[in-house]
Formats: sequence, C-alpha cells, structure tokens
Amino acid sequence: MSLRRSGIAVLLVVVALGGVSCSTSESVKPSNGAAVEQSCQAYCQHLRALGCKEGAPLQSGTSCETFCVDTQKAGHDLRMACVLKIKSCGELQSCNK
Repeated sequence: MSLRRSGIAVLLVVVALGGVSCSTSESVKPSNGAAVEQSCQAYCQHLRALGCKEGAPLQSGTSCETFCVDTQKAGHDLRMACVLKIKSCGELQSCNK
C-alpha cells in the first residue's frame, strides 16, 4: 500500500512541475506584423547608414529586413531600440549585453 501512495505522490509532483514554465522578463512579446516590419526597416536602414555589416544581406541572400522580421516573430529580441541609438558600428556590441 505504501508503494501506491509513493506512486501517487510522485505523480502529483510531476504534474505540479509540468505546469511550471520558464520565462524571463526579457522575452519578446509578439507584435503585429506591420509594426515589426516598420521597426525592422528602420533598424536595417540605420545599420546600413552606419556602414555596419549587420545591415547587409546574409550569405544566403536573405535581406536584413527579412532576417529581422523572422527573428523578432520567433521571439528573439534584436534590441532594436538600443541599436537605433548607436552612432557607430563599434557600439553595436553594447546592445548585446
């Protein structure tokens, strides 16, 4: 009988822990598509205006804008607000902290 109680206790712990999700305050909130596209356009134009390689198309030919939109929609923060404030490509690393 104690094995049965132990089994039930283990099951309850597993169910309780299964409901716990990992999240951070820095996770990217989903935005509407038009807003993401406009932000990515400004982000990539700024990088190109500074002459940063990050504003150029990827080796695959994917544009900066497409990469940005896809990345943001996937929930990865490119820290666009920070990048839009930089004055040189050398400052780009400061936005990755």
